Amino acid sequence: MDSTAQTFLVIFVAIVAISFFVQACFTVAIFIGARKAQKKVMSLAEDVRLHALPVIMSSREVLQDISPKLKVITENLTVTTATLRSKADEISGVVSDVTNRAHVQASRVDGMVKGTLDGLTTAVQAIEHGVAMPVRQVNGILNGLKAGVDVLRKKTPNSHRGSDEARDSEGNLFV
Repeated sequence: MDSTAQTFLVIFVAIVAISFFVQACFTVAIFIGARKAQKKVMSLAEDVRLHALPVIMSSREVLQDISPKLKVITENLTVTTATLRSKADEISGVVSDVTNRAHVQASRVDGMVKGTLDGLTTAVQAIEHGVAMPVRQVNGILNGLKAGVDVLRKKTPNSHRGSDEARDSEGNLFV
């Protein structure tokens, strides 16, 4: 080998040695950084264990205490809901019954009022007929007497004039 090849070989070996050395330094630096990070993580984990673990344990105990109570509450709500539904159905039936009875009573009262009004109308017509008929008859008799008195007073009867005065407003002498 000649001297240039040996020089290149020495340079090559030196570059390889330097790169191994740099790589070893990086590896040592990464190791040191990892150790520092590990120490920080370990101290953080220790803090979490010291502070959070009691909270987790107490929350676990609370959950264990509450769990049966929640089951009882859920069962009670289920029973209460069923009871409320049945009571609502009962109330609905009662309201429906009361409504139907109110409709029947309203119809009955309506019939009674209608019957009473019909009776009153018939009574008014009967009273009107009972009073008006004799009044017309008395009116006719009075008109006849008036005509007779007029005839006797004048002593000369006028047949057309006397008969016209004796008639009532409807043209009948006696109704």
